[in-house]
Amino acid sequence: MSILNNIIIMTRGDTYSFDVNITDETGEYFLQGADTLYFGIMDPGQPFEHALVRKRFTVADVGPNGIITIILEPEDTLDLFPGTYYYSIKLHMAHDELDYKTLLPTGDYIDKVVTIIGKTKFILCD
Repeated sequence: MSILNNIIIMTRGDTYSFDVNITDETGEYFLQGADTLYFGIMDPGQPFEHALVRKRFTVADVGPNGIITIILEPEDTLDLFPGTYYYSIKLHMAHDELDYKTLLPTGDYIDKVVTIIGKTKFILCD
């Protein structure tokens, strides 16, 4: 198992973990309020919303220094065929500060979704 240039290579059915630390133009960003971080593994061309493997992280999952550890358990990949998949990490900012909300033409605000890591190769070995 390894990670190079954000490409994850792991053996099907193994446990794999890595840390995510979110930064923006102002520095580190820490999950707050109802913020949610999502991790998904998809087939090529499959939308994030229909990911084969999905993980969800909230403020309760944040460790020291704002780090979130994403853990893939054996059952997450055991039923997948070896091959090339793609993963992505997205942040749903859902706290009360208007800076993190988007104004729609209707005048309504919606929470922001920010892609932390866009579709990147996830190689599953046998």
